[in-house]
Amino acid sequence: MRHNRISIRTSLLTIFSFTLTLAGPVGFPASAQTNGVLNDLRGGYWLAQTQDLGVWWCEGGWKVGRDREMPGQPRGQAGPVRVCAARGEYEPVQVVLRPECDGTLLEAEVSPLRQRWRTAAPITVRVDEVAYVEVKHPTDKTCQPGWYPDPLPPLRLPLALRAGQNQPLWITFHVAREARAGDYRGELKLRTTRGTVRVPLQVHVYDFTLPQETHLKSALGLGTHGINQYHHLQQPEDRKAVFEKYLGNFAEHRISPYSFYDYAPIDIRFVGEGTNRQARVDFTQFDPAAERWLDQAHFSTFQLRLRGMGGGTFHSRHLGELEGFKEGTPEFARLFQDYLSQIEAHLRARGWLSKAFTYWFDEPEPKDYEFVVDGMKRIHAAAPGIRRMLTEEPHPQLFGHVDIWCGLTPQWTPELVRQRRQAGEEVWWYICCGPHAPYLTEFIDHPGTELRLWPWQSWQYGVEGILIWATTYWTSATAFPPPKLQNPWADPMSYTTGYGLTPGTINYWGNGDGRFLYPPRRDPVENQTPCLDGPINSLRWENLRDGMEDYEYLWLLQQAAQRELAWRGETELYQQAREALKVPAEISQDLTHFTTDPRLMLAHRDLVARLIERLQRQRR
Repeated sequence: MRHNRISIRTSLLTIFSFTLTLAGPVGFPASAQTNGVLNDLRGGYWLAQTQDLGVWWCEGGWKVGRDREMPGQPRGQAGPVRVCAARGEYEPVQVVLRPECDGTLLEAEVSPLRQRWRTAAPITVRVDEVAYVEVKHPTDKTCQPGWYPDPLPPLRLPLALRAGQNQPLWITFHVAREARAGDYRGELKLRTTRGTVRVPLQVHVYDFTLPQETHLKSALGLGTHGINQYHHLQQPEDRKAVFEKYLGNFAEHRISPYSFYDYAPIDIRFVGEGTNRQARVDFTQFDPAAERWLDQAHFSTFQLRLRGMGGGTFHSRHLGELEGFKEGTPEFARLFQDYLSQIEAHLRARGWLSKAFTYWFDEPEPKDYEFVVDGMKRIHAAAPGIRRMLTEEPHPQLFGHVDIWCGLTPQWTPELVRQRRQAGEEVWWYICCGPHAPYLTEFIDHPGTELRLWPWQSWQYGVEGILIWATTYWTSATAFPPPKLQNPWADPMSYTTGYGLTPGTINYWGNGDGRFLYPPRRDPVENQTPCLDGPINSLRWENLRDGMEDYEYLWLLQQAAQRELAWRGETELYQQAREALKVPAEISQDLTHFTTDPRLMLAHRDLVARLIERLQRQRR
C-alpha cells in the first residue's frame, strides 16, 4: 500500500488536503463534509419526549455529535423506527437518548418482531453502545477536534446518561435466510431513571435473499500479534480461539482477511541432499481451516505467503533465500518451483486457487520496477496459476507481469479500469493514510457514509476488489516504543511506524487509519488479565458492511436483468433495471463529488430492491 509512502512524502499529503466540495442535491451544504459531521441537522426523526428525556433516531450513516440538537417534533404522530433489509442481511439504525438531567439507562429490551398474528420472525436484534473517542489532532484540513462516535462496544447496563448530551444506541437487525417477506413490528423498551419510553420498530423484509458469496472481493489486514498483545493471550488454545472470533466477525461483515490460516499453516519441509533435495508439502492443518473459512464462511480471497521469496517497498528491498540458496540462482528456482507447484496443484484441486493471490512487494517506484518484474517472472515460472498482486498503478514496464492491479483510489479512471480488465487483469483499489479530502477516506473524523459509499464507487468504476492494510493497528512501535502501548480508546490517532524512523518519533497517519476493530475496553498496560472476548466493532466497520451488502443488491439486479433480457428481450422492466444499475450522480458523480447523506443511498437501494422483486416474480 501507498500507506508509508504518503506518510513520509508530506508533499503528497498536501495534494490530498484541499477543501472538499460536494456535488449533491440542492440544499446539501458542502460544510456537511467538514465538521458538520458532528452537528449535521439533516438526519434524525423525533420519537418521544418525557419531562426529562428526549428520544430520537437516525440512520447508521450519521455521526451523532454529543451536543447535536434533537430533531423537531412532527405535527402528526411520530412514526416508528423503520428498517428495510433482504433475507440474510444486517441493517443498523441509531436510537438516541438525550436527557435533560443526569440519569441512567437501566434497561434496553427489544420485543420479538411479529407479522400480525404470526409467530415471531427469525429476525435477531443486537443493541450496542455508541462510544466516543476524542480527536485532538484532526486528520486533514476538512476536520476539526472533538468527540467522535466510533467504537460500538456491547451495551453494558447500567449506562450513565449525561445532561444535555446525546447517547446513541446502535441497533442491528439481522434477517435470517428463512424469513418470510413482509412487514414486522415490535418495540424497544428503554427504562431509565428519567422515565420509560417504548419505541415502535418496523422491519420490512424484501422478497429476496442476499447471496452467501460476496462479489466485491476484499483483502484487509488482520495480524495475530496485536490481538495477542492487547488481549494478553499466552496459551496457544486461547490465541487460536480469539483469532477465530475475529475471523467470524470478518465473515459476518462480508470482508476477507489477508490470512485465515495463521494457526493452520501449510507445512513445507525439504528432504534429501544435493540435487535430490525435494519439497514435502503437508496440508493437514491448512485444509480444515480452508474448508471452514473459504467454503463455509465464503471468504473471497486470501494472501498466499511465499517461503523464500524476497520483497520490499519503495523504501528498501531484498532478495530471498531458500535452503541456503539465494533467490535468482538455479538451485533456488528448482526448490521454489518444487514446493510452489505442489501448492498450486493442491489449491486447484480443492477449488481454492481462484481465491489465492501473492502480495510480496509493496508500492514500488520506477527504480524498483526491474526488481519487481524479475520477482514476478520467478513466481510465474514456478506456478503460473497463482495470481500476482501489486499495489501500484499500471505502468507499461510492468505490463504482462501483474495479474491484480491494486492502486490508490485517486489513480483510477473508468477508462484505465476498462483497459486493464480488457487485458485480462483484475483491478482493485485501496485507501490508507491517503487519500484525504476530497476523496472517500477511512478516517474517524470524516463523514460516516464514506465507507458505505466505497463499494458503490467500486461498482460505478468497475473495480473488482478493495484492500486496506490493517484493521487492528492499535499502536505504533515507533511512537510508543515497547513496553509502551497506545490505548486506542483514549487516542484515536494512528501514528507512523518503522521505515527507519527513530523510536519516539511522532508523525500522524490519520485518525483511525488501519483501525476498524477495537481491543478490549481497558488500559492495555495496566490490565493484563487474559481476555477471550471477540473484537469490538466500529461505526466505520458497520458502514463498510452496509456498502458490501448494497453491492450485492446491484449484483442481484444485474443478474436478474440479464435473465430478463435473455428470456423476454429489452422490455420496459429491463430498461428500468439498466438505469437503476447506474449509480446516480447525486450519490456519486465521481471520486471527489459525492453525497454524505445515507438517505440517498437507502432510497436508491430500495428502488433496486423493488426491481429485483419484480424481475424475480416474472420468472415464477
